[in-house]
Amino acid sequence: MDETVAYGCTLNRELSWLAFNRRVLEEAALEARPPLDRLTFLGIFQSNLDEFYRVRLGTLLDQMALEPPPIDDKTGWTPAQQFDAARREAERLTDEAGRVAQGIRAALQAGGVSCLRPEALEGPRAAAMARYYKDELKPLLSPLAIDAHHPFPFIRDREEAVVSRLGKRTLGVIPLGRLPRLKLFSDEAGHWALHPSAVVRFFAPKLYGRRDLAETVVCRVTRNADLTVEEREGEGDFRGAMRDFVRRRKRLAPVRLQFDRPVGPELQSLLAERLALPPGVEPRAQSLPLAPDFAFALGKALPPEVAQRLCAAPRKPCHVNWAQGDIARRVRERDRLLHFPFESISPFVRLLEQAAEDPKVSAIRITLYRLAANSRIAQALARAAENGKDVLCVLELRARFDEENNINYSEMLQEAGCTVIYGLPGYKVHAKVCLILYNDGGDEPRTLTQIGTGNYNEKTAAQYTDLSYLTADPTIGRDAIRLFRALCLGDPEVESDALWVAPKSFLPRLLAQLDQEIAEARAGRPAYAFLKVNSLNNMPLIRKLIEASRAGVRLDLHVRGICCVRPGIPGKTDNLDIRSVVGDSLEHTRLLCFGAPGHERLFIGSGDFLNRNLNRRVEVYTPIVDPDCRQDLLQLIAILRADDAKARRMKPDGTYALPPQGPRPLSSQDALRARYASLNAHPCPLPEDSPRGLLARLRRLLRH
Repeated sequence: MDETVAYGCTLNRELSWLAFNRRVLEEAALEARPPLDRLTFLGIFQSNLDEFYRVRLGTLLDQMALEPPPIDDKTGWTPAQQFDAARREAERLTDEAGRVAQGIRAALQAGGVSCLRPEALEGPRAAAMARYYKDELKPLLSPLAIDAHHPFPFIRDREEAVVSRLGKRTLGVIPLGRLPRLKLFSDEAGHWALHPSAVVRFFAPKLYGRRDLAETVVCRVTRNADLTVEEREGEGDFRGAMRDFVRRRKRLAPVRLQFDRPVGPELQSLLAERLALPPGVEPRAQSLPLAPDFAFALGKALPPEVAQRLCAAPRKPCHVNWAQGDIARRVRERDRLLHFPFESISPFVRLLEQAAEDPKVSAIRITLYRLAANSRIAQALARAAENGKDVLCVLELRARFDEENNINYSEMLQEAGCTVIYGLPGYKVHAKVCLILYNDGGDEPRTLTQIGTGNYNEKTAAQYTDLSYLTADPTIGRDAIRLFRALCLGDPEVESDALWVAPKSFLPRLLAQLDQEIAEARAGRPAYAFLKVNSLNNMPLIRKLIEASRAGVRLDLHVRGICCVRPGIPGKTDNLDIRSVVGDSLEHTRLLCFGAPGHERLFIGSGDFLNRNLNRRVEVYTPIVDPDCRQDLLQLIAILRADDAKARRMKPDGTYALPPQGPRPLSSQDALRARYASLNAHPCPLPEDSPRGLLARLRRLLRH
């Protein structure tokens, strides 16, 4: 295919990601949402933006120092051009978020909860604030006067400080460290909240005695997190190298400096100099709260009855009706598919807990990327090892921002007797595979394999949409055995029959599936592909999608976040439809379907269509062949395609908009929640030979 065919059809990765965060902000702006839910979406928007500055803009800053600088293969821009465009768009979004925050404050106030500034308080409320400052905040503060003879104190990543201009070259600095982000008060007029940092700023003049403060602000520093641990650093002690990596990352160069109010040029210049801001990083004031913590803390601080009134009713996963008794037995009856967060992760957790106690289980193999706090999954693995089973955990210490948690779990699992390996040099292990081996006295062990799209994390399983496939298929089991054997040997080139394993076979098999549909279209037969992932930026795949569109293949892409191909470009992407669902649960499912109705080939797995997933990670996709599981996935696709409430459609210019809505707009997440609640409303019959099944049969006999 002509390499130039993609010109005019692609988008810059950074701007595409910011377009996703705009969609998150739009959810915060919806007046139909309860105010605390809107505040949560605003907090997610801010957390996303923090990570964007730390990782993506941090990467571009590093690339700007290279000679020659790498050029973006989507736009032809240099790192400096990308940084400038992304920074300006991020600032526009921050301004919009400030206006959204005003609307949320008004909605909260109408519900009896006020978010106030210290300057606005008077009477009893001002007195309550003064007591709070004197009793709880002041003892924690250490004001500093910094002139040319004193080093500027280090402000850690995403921490705040109250800074004052005391003289021409002298600064007053009050580091706030881990000060709480919220203080809630209650009186007869209702509930009201303050930012403790703003309270310290208000009382700062009292901390400097007779000195005159020309100007005082709260500032927040965001630091570059784009630091890569080198495998050679960890020779002999990779876990120790990771601990050092986490410490070093907290001290990297600033990529953003925020102020809670407009700042004069003198103070701004002094701070930029003392913090050594890199070129291109411009300090900026915002009306939006500086940190996202406030958004998540308010609902927890309010009395439960008040919080319930200001947010939607909690949505809990439903219990799965087939998951009773011996879970492994139910999987051996036929393949099973769990759909989170609409169904509970408990069947998988119980499967591991039962395997830990089952004398026929000889070994458990699992890949671990992000684990929940107090993980029952980790506890089950430890219990299995304590019971003498051979437990192998491929635990990826380099899971970004979860490194410390994974280091702690690696120690716990090793102490319990598990064999723990940390992934491969140069490749993160991002696959979601669990293999249980049963020794029944046969020539080779029977297998039970689980392959998923999301992490083994009980918390996120109740928040993210994900699929978890459980099968006793021996072909998939043999491939899983090969996978874990290769990982133990440090070999990313995994041979497999049924499974697609990156980096060796994921992209080639993906392209081959599209080639098959291209051949169908060119032969004059219906051709179709549905691709649901979180991100897409790989140019070989983008070129293949353009080729498929030009050949007449109808392509439905559901891409939550980054999507670097544009639809509707005449003669190139006319047959390409791109949508992004942003709803109450984070869309995380990876689901692929190739083939016209009646001829569908279905796959689920762990990897997105990013260069890193296709080339620098170990990812696994599995085919779905069980008729019932296939029917579940085809109904899921139909529901996603019918979404006209939350599925925003990309336009040819790369912007997104909701499609025209019918008289009763359909939200795919709401429809799926209702569907799974209905499917699981009536328990399945129990196996007759299970203890509870035998009891049920006895009751029937007694009735007759």
